Amino acid sequence: MADARATLGSIMGTAERVVPNQRMTFEEAARLDPDEQAGEIVDGEWVPMTRGTWRHGELVLSIGFLLRLYVREQPGWSVSVADPGVKLARNPDRLRGPDVAMVRKERVPTGKGVDGWLEGAPDIAVEVVSDSQSISEMTKKALEYIAGGSQMVWLVDPEPRRIVLFTPPNQVKILGPDDTLDGGDVLPGFSCQVADMFT
Repeated sequence: MADARATLGSIMGTAERVVPNQRMTFEEAARLDPDEQAGEIVDGEWVPMTRGTWRHGELVLSIGFLLRLYVREQPGWSVSVADPGVKLARNPDRLRGPDVAMVRKERVPTGKGVDGWLEGAPDIAVEVVSDSQSISEMTKKALEYIAGGSQMVWLVDPEPRRIVLFTPPNQVKILGPDDTLDGGDVLPGFSCQVADMFT
């Protein structure tokens, strides 16, 4: 069995081991196995990320599906889920992975590795607050997206079933389950009841 693992390792390459707060660049992060070492780069330092819960995945799928339906009616957009890499800053590097991201099609990266990550913030970024994350931590991330050029950021908080909506330059709005979320000038025609995201 050990020989089989060694052979497999030589075929696939041995994943580099990193530790929290290790200095890192985009290029170094691109060499990591995302299944083994998921994480983000914050101000040039590696921050490991834990697996989401089943409920977290359900919410990400629900939101991605709603936005995908919008894209089918409004061509020119692309939606990605499951922490697509977005390069928010250089020197020190800042790599984030929103739960759901939406960009104009002309901005969609087509390469591999570092070149497959989005340059700059997505037009719309969605983060679902997980059990291990605080609202203050997620607010910091939302403000990073806004500073990087996002036109709208949704922080989806499952426990109270609410959405904290950020829009530039400094607007914040809290929506409860009975409120309606609309896309405004960013996503004309998009509208749904907040509660629909949690069903």
